[in-house]
Amino acid sequence: MRVQRINSDNYWEMKMDKDRQFQSKVKKTLERQTLDDETRNALHKARLSALDDGTRRSFSGWLPATALAGIALVVVGAVLYRGVTEVTLPGIATDEIAIIASEDDLELFEELEFYVWFDQDISPDTQG
Repeated sequence: MRVQRINSDNYWEMKMDKDRQFQSKVKKTLERQTLDDETRNALHKARLSALDDGTRRSFSGWLPATALAGIALVVVGAVLYRGVTEVTLPGIATDEIAIIASEDDLELFEELEFYVWFDQDISPDTQG
């Protein structure tokens, strides 16, 4: 059995030539065929009708889907928002976090023990 090797450039030239011949044949066939006015008008009306129907359907088709997606988004957001609980970290008091996060003057909190002692020292129970 003998295998003939084909030059790749030659192959593509032959393929392009066949494509050109086919295109030329199709073009000549289409040029010879003409449609009567009645058929041409019917095709034109059908084309316009198809284009008009497609425009109306595209908007009305997306409207329910968009509304459903919006409702689903609201429901998921509500469920996730309800599921949020206060997280406590082990070993850290929430009072300390509130003090650190506040923008108040920290000097008051640094001397908090003094104020607690002072309040206990002059309370009405001790002056009795």
